[in-house]
Amino acid sequence: KVMSKTRYDKSLVKKAVHLIRDPFDNVVSRYHLELGVLEKKDPKEFKKYSKDREGFRKFCSKWDAEFAGKEQRNFNIDDKLLAYIKDVPCHSDFFRYVQWHNLASTATRNLQIPTLRLHYESYEDNLEGNLNKLLTFLELEKIGETAAFIPGKRYRNYYTSDEVKALSKMLKELAYIDMWPLLEHYFDEDIISEAGR
Repeated sequence: KVMSKTRYDKSLVKKAVHLIRDPFDNVVSRYHLELGVLEKKDPKEFKKYSKDREGFRKFCSKWDAEFAGKEQRNFNIDDKLLAYIKDVPCHSDFFRYVQWHNLASTATRNLQIPTLRLHYESYEDNLEGNLNKLLTFLELEKIGETAAFIPGKRYRNYYTSDEVKALSKMLKELAYIDMWPLLEHYFDEDIISEAGR
């Protein structure tokens, strides 16, 4: 594949909406997307992985082994932190997750544009309130009836409580100072105790 760089006139960007999803749901959902690609690309390999916790963990073992060594060079993770998370399934995806949010936050700060940060799951808890907040921020009027929000699946149980604690430490260390408060609630003690069930 040939990749080309594209630049946009930054004056076109007036506002940003930064949507944050539970990191565990995000990573496991990405696994499901990868399975879809693998099914078309290599059906024989695809059959090795089921769409459940065991299939996910098996896929991550292969993925993590394939990228071991490259992580430290490319992600600039120190030995102590890498030792702590090295056994967490698909741990490099969590680095990409926190890096994406760090860079999104940096971009909006550098552009000096108003930014609304929302958590994906908050639509499940308060659809109308969040929709109104979004429409107000974007200076848009509501048109028609609100469609029902269909929440994504929860995948916290794909990880053990020890893995969740290790990831909490990793994300806390790697998240920019303005990002950690937006991610921290995913690692509350009550949530950690739900892991692996």
